[in-house]
Amino acid sequence: MSHSTEKIYSHPDKLLTTHLFNVATNSRKIFEDIDTDDDFLPIISFFVGLTHDFAKCTSFFQNHLFNNTRSPKAHHSFLSAILTYYVIKSHIEENSIETDTNYPVLAYLVVKNHHGNLKNVFDEHKNFKENMDVVDVQVNDILGRNLASFNEFYLQHGIDINRFLANIDSIKQDLKKDLFKLKMEDKLENYTNLILLFSVLIDSDKLDASYTDVCERIQVEGDIVDKYKDEQHFSNEGINNVRQRAYDEVNNQIEHITLNDKLYSISLPTGLGKTMTALSFAMKLRNKILNERGVLPRVIYSLPFLSIIDQNEEVIKEILRSNDYNSQDVFIKHNSTSEIYYKTREDEELEIDNAELLIESWYSEIIITTFYQVLYTIISNKNRSLKKLHNLNNSILIFDEVQSIPPKYWKLINVLLKNMAKKYNIWIIFMTATQPAIFDKSVMLPLIEDTDYYFNKFDRVNYVFNLEKQSIDDFKEFIVEETFADEKDIMIVVNTIQNSIDIFKYLSEYLPEHELYYLSTNILPFERKQRISSIKNTQNRKIIVTTQLIEAGVDIDVDIIYRDFAPIDNIIQTAGRCNRNQLKDKGTVNIIKLVNEKGVEFNSYIYDTISRETTHQLIKDIDSITEKEFIHTLGKYYEQLNEKISKEKSNDILDQISKLEITNITHDFNLIEQQIEKEDVFIDMNKESHEIWTKYEEINTSNKKRYYKKREFEKIKSEFRKYILSIDIQKIRTLPLKYGIFYMDKQDAERKYDKQLGFISLEDEEAFII
Repeated sequence: MSHSTEKIYSHPDKLLTTHLFNVATNSRKIFEDIDTDDDFLPIISFFVGLTHDFAKCTSFFQNHLFNNTRSPKAHHSFLSAILTYYVIKSHIEENSIETDTNYPVLAYLVVKNHHGNLKNVFDEHKNFKENMDVVDVQVNDILGRNLASFNEFYLQHGIDINRFLANIDSIKQDLKKDLFKLKMEDKLENYTNLILLFSVLIDSDKLDASYTDVCERIQVEGDIVDKYKDEQHFSNEGINNVRQRAYDEVNNQIEHITLNDKLYSISLPTGLGKTMTALSFAMKLRNKILNERGVLPRVIYSLPFLSIIDQNEEVIKEILRSNDYNSQDVFIKHNSTSEIYYKTREDEELEIDNAELLIESWYSEIIITTFYQVLYTIISNKNRSLKKLHNLNNSILIFDEVQSIPPKYWKLINVLLKNMAKKYNIWIIFMTATQPAIFDKSVMLPLIEDTDYYFNKFDRVNYVFNLEKQSIDDFKEFIVEETFADEKDIMIVVNTIQNSIDIFKYLSEYLPEHELYYLSTNILPFERKQRISSIKNTQNRKIIVTTQLIEAGVDIDVDIIYRDFAPIDNIIQTAGRCNRNQLKDKGTVNIIKLVNEKGVEFNSYIYDTISRETTHQLIKDIDSITEKEFIHTLGKYYEQLNEKISKEKSNDILDQISKLEITNITHDFNLIEQQIEKEDVFIDMNKESHEIWTKYEEINTSNKKRYYKKREFEKIKSEFRKYILSIDIQKIRTLPLKYGIFYMDKQDAERKYDKQLGFISLEDEEAFII
């Protein structure tokens, strides 16, 4: 198939010049909408977009596009990237622009890798000559073709393609020298500029190639939470009075803050309605920024765990629905399990591929997501993670339960967020009971000034410490006696799944008449959700056996807790499930130390030595303490932890970032640490699960293209994931791997999945076989 000059294509249905201009224009617009002091970035991004697919004009690529001819000569990114370097360097020189940033090489790296992930600059320099023979062949191909009007397209933007091709040898030499210079630099700004330019290009490229239109921004009213609260007619008595005072105190700060303040804190006890308070403040801050700066920030609400997103999502949805905001261009949820569904305010339901692009790049006014999604957006070299980065610009970013960030990364988060708050124009709100020592208090503006007032109002529990070591068997006997001695609701929280199973089985044998509940990650997510609902709705006395899963915002309320030893912040999170709304007599949180048959504490299986030892030193002389007193111990814990914890991991990653040695950065930044390697298993346990699995098999065995299979899977993903359990790889044993996931059929499920306790490991199987 031959093509005249006017018929050079970037995609089967799109002219190359149209695609280049669209990507360039959209890229420039993104930067023009960013409130930044660097006026050169919009120009750079325009040139990056204009040149990123230049080498698709070769006959090799055109043959690949229309005849599916595969050849290394059809690869277009390298030659396109050399043109990008040349164009930006020429523009700087011709316009005598003074800059300390090596923008031409950064732009080269962006274009060269725009179909994959960013690589180490050291490797880019080392391997520079690898594909040079292909580039030479491509140059000769272009010179031998009649591309007059294609050249004219570039001349309209001040780019002389003929001059570029005639001087390409000297341009390559200059590029290699400049790559070496960049390799020798040690500047955080190189990283932040690189990932921002990369984000803008890859997102603009994907949107244009897929014909995905971005919705016009929506000015959501700033008082939506106020209106919702008025409609609900919440009682203003008791704890609600304290909640309202906190809500008013935070929101009244809007009148007094200046927008130069970028870091805020909200420090309040569990149960004081932080979600509504933070959202209301963020929406008012958003309006203030619009009125004073002329930019409309997105509100990004992030939480540490998937298990608590749904709860907060429902709160926000209810607020928005009451204000007639029902579309995904106003509110989306984004995490690894999110449903791919996007309907606009014009009631247009988008195709799955378009919806996925908009959701994954955060094209909405309010986004609820995880710490994982946020932090792997700013600490990453991955294409998929970075494409949404540019939508962090001009945003209001909320970290709820910020203490969940591992202490070894506190310095890393401090440096990056302070830098990006300034460069990317981000306002950040940190929420927790007591702020961890990520930032010095002097750099954060507290939105709650008299925190002691609220903690003094919340004296719901006493903490009782019994730190003498005891075996599981001794504890089981003790808890049975305690159950008969009292009629109060009891929750037992242990540090390992095996401990929780052993205790639950023992209680089931000795307390058959009692209402017992078992919760852990050993049971399927939809069953956990059902059990939590049953616990909340039952009027009977209940006994719950669980693991640290319960810390993650699970809305359960009991009278007495027995908690195996853990770091102080984990203890306090668990205590938030005791006398939660201060409607009962004072609750009791008992801290115990369970050990195995060799005397080893089970807490050592889960928590690091520094956190455990710091906690022990702070509480070893305490027999009993009130909630309002214990919160001050948490502050001391964070201070001591910050002094003791190694900064090595943070320093290593900051060093990689500053030197652009970023190939392994997402591996080295390990936000979610697992002591054991786990794999996902689909458990085919009932009629519904079998129907879903059958659909999954049909998708994967069809002769359709991978694109079709992905689209069809998205339609069933949310239902499919209901039956997914992450299991220790050592315990999966003989389960077959089917279509990328381990599969447990119905016959196996009857043996390996107990209706009460969930997955049964091989060593326990015989006990369940009849």
